[in-house]
Amino acid sequence: MRRLHRIAVLAVLVGAGAWSLHAQAVAEAAAATSNSSMAAQTMKVPPPKLASPAKDNKSAYMIARSGPSEEEINRKDLEDNAGPNAGKLLLRSVPTGADIFINGRLVGKTPLLMVVAPGKYKIAMRGSRQDEGQKLIGLMPKETQTVVITLKERYPSSIVIR
Repeated sequence: MRRLHRIAVLAVLVGAGAWSLHAQAVAEAAAATSNSSMAAQTMKVPPPKLASPAKDNKSAYMIARSGPSEEEINRKDLEDNAGPNAGKLLLRSVPTGADIFINGRLVGKTPLLMVVAPGKYKIAMRGSRQDEGQKLIGLMPKETQTVVITLKERYPSSIVIR
């Protein structure tokens, strides 16, 4: 009895599978000959628009920056306003790799050669270990000046316990 029941269920499944294959073939043939399918096949789909995270997102944690960095903008501003009598500043620090601030604006890392307008400048440098130094300099027209600042440590590099 069970064997007969299994054979009957198997026959129904095979018949249903053949019917679904026939139904799929009929649907594909109808789609291939219809006007709407021809229009859909020849129609060009526009590319999706990508959202700009910088404009749409108001979260302080998800800001996507584009364009030049702050230090590049500051450096370019100083060099663009240098004029025809511009002087050159060669900025170095001991140890090297310190951030350079000219009149409070970040312009890059040492060593750095800049072309700036003649005048007085407050040069400040900060190292990676919170060491810092600063100088007030005066630059004459068409002068080249080397500024070397030895950074003083804000915190001791080692502690001796006795």
